[in-house]
Amino acid sequence: MNLQFNRSTPVLLFLAIVAQCGLAAAQYQPGPIATPDSPEQSEKLKNSKDPDFVLRNFRTMYVDASEAEFFGSELLKAELGRNDNFAKLNIRMVDDRRMADVVLKVSYTFAWDYPFELRHQNTTTVLLSGKGEGPFSGPLGAHNVAHQFVEAVRKYREPEKKK
Repeated sequence: MNLQFNRSTPVLLFLAIVAQCGLAAAQYQPGPIATPDSPEQSEKLKNSKDPDFVLRNFRTMYVDASEAEFFGSELLKAELGRNDNFAKLNIRMVDDRRMADVVLKVSYTFAWDYPFELRHQNTTTVLLSGKGEGPFSGPLGAHNVAHQFVEAVRKYREPEKKK
């Protein structure tokens, strides 16, 4: 490939960079918004500031995998539904974010890393976080995120065993 540069090349490069920055700014999504007055959420958790209490008692969860490469929220919800241990946690997935006690947010970093975090809807406090893996594969990534999430939440949700 023969690249030719002239006097206008730096200006064109500068304009291309400015255009990219403008696109990135237009795609910016603000962080989670607390909704403490949402009437649909659990009264028991509405004003709780204790992360441990929220983890043990939340009932509804909104799944947001819009930032995960190779899979979306629907595939992740399906993988959670297929996980036998998820049913034992007594968590109901909802399609309306306003109805949820907590939000499970999954993103993508590089190659096969899918970090996730569970936030309390009313305070936006991070209750737990973890990472799933799926080497350039949506189905494997969603399956592993579901597995890692269930394992992280299980210790808070299952009844303590008597010694």
